[in-house]
Amino acid sequence: MFNKILIAIIIISAGIAAYWYYSGNVGNNFERGMVHYNNKNYTKAIQLFKKDTDNANAQNQLGMMYYNGIGVEKNPITASLWYHKAAARNIADAQNMLGIMYKNGEGVVQDRERSEQWFLSASNRGHIEAQANLGELYLVGITKDFLKAEKWNRQAATLGNSKAQHNLGIMYETGQGVKQNLKVALHWFQKAIANKYAPAQTSLGKLYYDGKGVAQDIVKASQWYQKAAANEDARGQFYLGAMYYQGEPVEQNFEQAVMWFNKAADQNYPAAQNALGSMYLSGNGVEQDFNQAIQWYNKSANQNYAKAQLNLGMMYEDGQGVTQDIVKAAEWYRKSAQHNLAESQFKLGLMYYDGLGLPQNLSEAVIWFKKAAEQEHDKAQNNLGLMYYEGDGVAQDLTKAAEWYQKAALQNNVDAQVNLAVMYKKGQGVSKDLDKAKSWLIKATEQGDEYAQDELDKLQQ
Repeated sequence: MFNKILIAIIIISAGIAAYWYYSGNVGNNFERGMVHYNNKNYTKAIQLFKKDTDNANAQNQLGMMYYNGIGVEKNPITASLWYHKAAARNIADAQNMLGIMYKNGEGVVQDRERSEQWFLSASNRGHIEAQANLGELYLVGITKDFLKAEKWNRQAATLGNSKAQHNLGIMYETGQGVKQNLKVALHWFQKAIANKYAPAQTSLGKLYYDGKGVAQDIVKASQWYQKAAANEDARGQFYLGAMYYQGEPVEQNFEQAVMWFNKAADQNYPAAQNALGSMYLSGNGVEQDFNQAIQWYNKSANQNYAKAQLNLGMMYEDGQGVTQDIVKAAEWYRKSAQHNLAESQFKLGLMYYDGLGLPQNLSEAVIWFKKAAEQEHDKAQNNLGLMYYEGDGVAQDLTKAAEWYQKAALQNNVDAQVNLAVMYKKGQGVSKDLDKAKSWLIKATEQGDEYAQDELDKLQQ
């Protein structure tokens, strides 16, 4: 009996000793590591964190250090491994970081659903930044959900998160998920600005530039763009560059425009990358360089920026900076056209019409001309009128032909003015009216069209 009691005492004592050893020598390593971390002795901090790898906070700290390259070489893959360990033990910071990493494809395969799941896990634990990130994901992500965006942005905004305040302002500005209210948008932008959030400074500048919710004032707009640009907001830098390019309200200065476009482009802002491409193409503010233009257009186009895709298509079509390749031009035009850019839709229609870069297909040409025409593209309207007139790719319909010609003619498209004049002269699709025919021919001759002048001379004789 005595031996049994003695054994039990020994076991209990061993357990107590093990507990105190773990608490004092293992669990304490995290706290000691944080002391070294705060003193910027990162190598020692990492050594101590790695001695305490059963501690969720140490796991999270290791994830952060590998993610940011603090004390170690930056390694998103290793960071994700540590963050996963900490997140599995309900460390909200780690869950939020995994949401960011899955959203951006950093150290993990990009996965929007897993990003959403991790943001949601952290948000439900009251992590304000994760709530803002989740609200933004629902607002601008591939799969948008404006009701959820409003819920999470409002929750984080009310708790003082500047990103959420700005995004909630954008929702009120655009009427996404809420009833459009520019005064409320202004309120949330100003809240974010009070927290020194640079993107909100840009958004306020844009309100002044457009005269939305405030009296239009491009000088004030430029002042807010300058503040945002100085605070490294890429969109503010781009808008400021655009002001220097246009010379309004500042004095036109292409070199300043290039400088600000470069700053925004270096932050991977696609509109600025496209603008830089155009500067190198034209030689404004820089030495003309088609190769540089191609490089910047490529960076922007690969981020699905429609204007850059159009510009890249034109360079392949013309053989500027690249070997001429009509097929590649058509590919870039299609990508851009799918973003509903009218000029790209028109060019794609032309390629189907002419059979250049694509097999000739008049029905497809009609489809793309119509998409552009419905966005008031005058050349597309004229071409669509011609196709209805000839019955190419569509059943012949002279009335529709005249309607499309008129739309283009009213935009001063000289070809459409001549075509419409001919229809009035012949009474095709419209009632015959020589006065209207003369009127449209006069408009065309004022633009220097020789055929219109000949037709006008005939009518006057």
